[in-house]
Amino acid sequence: MSDTPLSPLPPSAGLKTILLIDDDSRLRTVLSEGLEAYGYRTLQATDAKHGSELAHTHLPDVIICDIDMPGQDGKGFLKQLRLDPELADRQFVLMTGDPTYANPRAGMELGADDFLLKPFSLSDLTRCVAARLKRAELSRHLETRIIEQLLSSLHSTLPHEFFTPLAGIFGLTEMLEEELDDLSKDEIRPVLRDILTSARRLHHTLKNYLHIIELDSPSRAGLATVLPAEAVAQAAITGIKSAADRHLRTADITTHLTGAPLRTTPMEFTALLEELVDNALSFSRKESPVQVTLAADKGELRLTICDHGRGMTPKQLQQLGLFQQHERKKFEQQGLGLGLALTRRIVHRLDGNLRFDSEPAQGTTVHVVLPIAAT
Repeated sequence: MSDTPLSPLPPSAGLKTILLIDDDSRLRTVLSEGLEAYGYRTLQATDAKHGSELAHTHLPDVIICDIDMPGQDGKGFLKQLRLDPELADRQFVLMTGDPTYANPRAGMELGADDFLLKPFSLSDLTRCVAARLKRAELSRHLETRIIEQLLSSLHSTLPHEFFTPLAGIFGLTEMLEEELDDLSKDEIRPVLRDILTSARRLHHTLKNYLHIIELDSPSRAGLATVLPAEAVAQAAITGIKSAADRHLRTADITTHLTGAPLRTTPMEFTALLEELVDNALSFSRKESPVQVTLAADKGELRLTICDHGRGMTPKQLQQLGLFQQHERKKFEQQGLGLGLALTRRIVHRLDGNLRFDSEPAQGTTVHVVLPIAAT
């Protein structure tokens, strides 16, 4: 197959498009013919510049790129692509014959979705492509589900979550205005504290709602750069402190925090820690401990948050929805579950994993695993 750009196929054609970028024309031809035999449409480029042109024209489903090429290498092209809002979500596979990358994780840590070490077989290639296409489809389903659940949940519950704290602010303020002359400072202080609590609750709900909308915006895809380890640790501290201050439970939290480079923003990582710690504090009693651990391990940054609250049953864990709140009538939980939706959206965007372990009356431990970014 030649390097001549192809005309974009109509959506009805239904073929998945694979872009191959390698300066070895013979290898490209072999890979292209093999993939086309399996029903894929292929594009070929000799270098990153031509590959970028084809990628923007055809928006391929998977990009397979050699690391060592004249001009811009595969690592540089991948970094450029991740900062491009139009292409940032493309599945990207690096390939090379360099024995330095004998451990596939070494290539993955460069930010690729998968890695192929030459020489590889056609079955290795097709398995890799199939896995990348499946991952892309799962990502699309998750994003669609998030939006659908957000819309359906907001329709019925958002007015309550916004207007309940607002009603408290209005009511308490009106009471102060009417009875101010008859109240002492000691009587006024707790009323002001209740007003502040309601205002913080309203602010928190609005912030989460707007943050989810921002994360779902197509223009948001290329904004994140590599955040240094020190900045990651500081963002974690900021998020933990924000949640602890809101619950007036600073003394209940113990931390062991060691950062590592992540492809994120300070605001995003702060939000992740704030929401997970807020969840732990919301589901546990005052003066019960909450432990937060952040540490690097084998190319991954592991976050663990453990509380000793009421926990959840296996059935509740299984049914844990994006906006579901268990036993709300019994425990009068506040919030839409927007915090959990935001948490999942951030972890998904960072290509990480989120898991809850819980036992009733024993507590809950949240595990987040995120890939460390190459620097």
